[in-house]
Amino acid sequence: MFRKKKAPDIFERLESEASDELCLLNDLGAKHYDSDYLMELHSKVCEKLNLQQRFQRIALSVGAAGAGWVLLGIVAHLLGFFVLAIAACGLSSVSFIGFLVMFVFSNRHFKTKGQLDLTRNDIEAELRNRRDKQRKFLDLEDW
Repeated sequence: MFRKKKAPDIFERLESEASDELCLLNDLGAKHYDSDYLMELHSKVCEKLNLQQRFQRIALSVGAAGAGWVLLGIVAHLLGFFVLAIAACGLSSVSFIGFLVMFVFSNRHFKTKGQLDLTRNDIEAELRNRRDKQRKFLDLEDW
């Protein structure tokens, strides 16, 4: 009836950690990757940042709507519209629960914005460094 949970295999854990490209990039450094792959990772990081910002905006909008429902409930109660006040309180509860669910999901699904920004800045700095080295090399060839 009750199954014993299988202990996580060390190889499965290592494989899952190795499949996370951004984590590997942070561990090894951007200088160990070729430029094309860095450009691809840069676009993935920017995409994740945009998705995270969009998700945060939606979550904040849901939370703000919850505050609006509370305000509407208070005004409706003061004016004597008790059914509307109860409905507004129910909708505010749903909005706040939705905000909390979105917040927890966002924290589990995405890395923090600071980590993604740091990874993006590391990639950009390495690509700039390579571009500058190439320009210096081309300038030396012109002599």
